[in-house]
Amino acid sequence: MNSKLTEQLDLQELCQATFVSAEIVTEIVDHGIVEPVGLTPNEWAFSPPMVVTTRKALRLHRDLEINWSGIALAVSLLDELELLRDKNKVLERRLNRLQE
Repeated sequence: MNSKLTEQLDLQELCQATFVSAEIVTEIVDHGIVEPVGLTPNEWAFSPPMVVTTRKALRLHRDLEINWSGIALAVSLLDELELLRDKNKVLERRLNRLQE
């Protein structure tokens, strides 16, 4: 059996991991904040990084009272920022090697 498949969570497992209802998770999916594999909630499979993203979205919603559309944008921008930081670290390491 593929180990990646065993890492996937279904809707109920994601709800348990994030302490929210299926309705809230459905809203998060509807706004594109996380994109599970599968066409219907009964078929949805969430990867471990989606648990982290869901928790992040829930914190933004709870702490800052941002609506789901705003959270979708914020999460996208935070992901892009993280990617750019990672790329910047790689480039800094290359530059440091060239300067040595």
